[in-house]
Amino acid sequence: QLQTADFDVSTAGRGLRVAEGANAKQGLATLAAGTVVVATTAVTANSRIFLTAQVLGTVAVPSALCVSARTAGTSFTILSSAATDTSKVAWEIFEPG
Repeated sequence: QLQTADFDVSTAGRGLRVAEGANAKQGLATLAAGTVVVATTAVTANSRIFLTAQVLGTVAVPSALCVSARTAGTSFTILSSAATDTSKVAWEIFEPG
């Protein structure tokens, strides 16, 4: 636990690694008809969830993405602005400090 200093990665090429898998804080989800429910017990009512398109599916340009719903301790829903979107979306959960 780091409480009195900043976390500093001072070597080029080094960074933060976060495990993926069941109930993880990050992962990759595939949209189906522009939406996907991500099951993870890691999500809370206050979670900040970051989304980034990784591989475009049935859209020619990236669509807007949002978290359209969440159930703390269970899941959250990713929604694309394109109803036919099948893109792969990376997601990561942070908690406010």
